[in-house]
Amino acid sequence: MLHVAYYISGHGYGHAVRSIEIIRSMAQKNPFYFFHIKTSAPDWLFPLNLEGNYTLYHQEIDVGTVQHSFHEVDKIATLEKLRKFFSSADRFIERELHFFSDVQVQLVLGDIPPLAFAAAYEAGIPAIAIGNFSWDWIYDAYAQDIPGFAEMVEKVQECYQKADLLLRLPFHGPTPAFRAVKDIGLVARKARRKATGVRKMLRLTNSSPPLVLIALRPEDLERVDFDRLAGGNRYQFLVLGRKTYTPHALNLPQDLMPFPELVNAADVVVSKPGYGIVSECIANKTPLVYTSRKDFPEYDVLVEGLKAYAVSAYIPPDDFFRGNWHEPLERVLQQTWDRPDLPVTGAQEATSHIHRFLAQIISTGAA
Repeated sequence: MLHVAYYISGHGYGHAVRSIEIIRSMAQKNPFYFFHIKTSAPDWLFPLNLEGNYTLYHQEIDVGTVQHSFHEVDKIATLEKLRKFFSSADRFIERELHFFSDVQVQLVLGDIPPLAFAAAYEAGIPAIAIGNFSWDWIYDAYAQDIPGFAEMVEKVQECYQKADLLLRLPFHGPTPAFRAVKDIGLVARKARRKATGVRKMLRLTNSSPPLVLIALRPEDLERVDFDRLAGGNRYQFLVLGRKTYTPHALNLPQDLMPFPELVNAADVVVSKPGYGIVSECIANKTPLVYTSRKDFPEYDVLVEGLKAYAVSAYIPPDDFFRGNWHEPLERVLQQTWDRPDLPVTGAQEATSHIHRFLAQIISTGAA
């Protein structure tokens, strides 16, 4: 077996779901890969979406940002957590060195926690980063208001410089810290079931109102005024894992089925723009109604991608949380999908690059 340590940021679901697609593609090409997945993403995401040779380790491997909702970042708390995390960087690296030795890791992949690449470098193990942004870009924007982030940007970039290669996804920001960069296509999950079959499972008929999937975490769902959303019977709303019961929406468990099946079955998705939801709406050709996210440089890049490749509409944050969705929902429901196709080939391209990278190392005797 060829043992791969795959470090996946737990900040949002996008890092995990695209990593799962790459793992699946790699396993199809070579069934002798064994993946050691380290992440703080929810455990249920992996057995729901992934089969094959892997072990899951629930571990805090990066900081990301501290958020009390998807809408804004607590910058002060983020800086404090970053300082604390990097103050124990030596212990993190030492622990990973022992882990690499114990399970005989031969390759490190990361999306996109900085210390994973520092640990691989110390161990002399090749390391490949995968992502559409890197954390130094995010923190550098915060340094304009809070100078203490500048030191953290330098530390993060020092780690990224130790990666051998970055496989860069579409909708990306600047990535100057990486020594080598190869651009790849979109990594996204496509539905495997027909939309009609999924809608039948949900007991929806051809005469049911338009299905609106609200793709928010349970804690963010609580901020939406569902009473206002419930006016009339124009839409059938669908939520996942909402803690508070509401008679106005179907409330399904988060792990009922792979999320792309619901995206494909929906007439519209309502969410905030993150890479995961944007890419899966594009891949399944489902319109997205979205609101803004403060303090995320990635937001503007993703919105540009939406405008180019998807049917979408914007809701100001106040209207979003008050449930004033009718106008943008009607706007996207009346549009036809006439956007250019964006090939969803990134997982296969990443697999090919990784395969060639390993073959070159083996042929030169560098590993």
